[in-house]
Amino acid sequence: MQRNLVFVVAAIAVVALVAFAVVRTNSKPPAAAAEVSAPAPVPADVPFIEQAAAKQLADANNATILDVRDAEAYLASHIPGALQIPLSRVEGEVPFLPKGKSVVAYCTCPHDEAAIEAVQILRHAGVQDAKVLRGGLQEWTRLGYPTSSGTK
Repeated sequence: MQRNLVFVVAAIAVVALVAFAVVRTNSKPPAAAAEVSAPAPVPADVPFIEQAAAKQLADANNATILDVRDAEAYLASHIPGALQIPLSRVEGEVPFLPKGKSVVAYCTCPHDEAAIEAVQILRHAGVQDAKVLRGGLQEWTRLGYPTSSGTK
């Protein structure tokens, strides 16, 4: 009798564990995980520039192109003639930017987040003709526009 009781208790425990595992694997992911890919809202005061317009400014040397990625990413690939100033140093470099030119900031963020932040910093520091390159370096490359690597 005691032996049968042990088997019954063991069987109940196994069934309970299997049921728990089935319920656990069929449950939905937490809501916070589902919201990770949602883009952050773009502030209304941040102007963007389209790729073709930015290329015309760069070709005519009428803009300072600002790469706000880290040095390693810049060395791998960048827009020719771009200045590499990481986002964390943009505010301190404002006095040293060429005067009298538009500033076009870019990054490789999915929604241009770093470039948006850089333009906000620049505009707050008095650089009113600063814009975000819509689509960043990925779109520039996709359109077949030239890129450089290394320190060139």
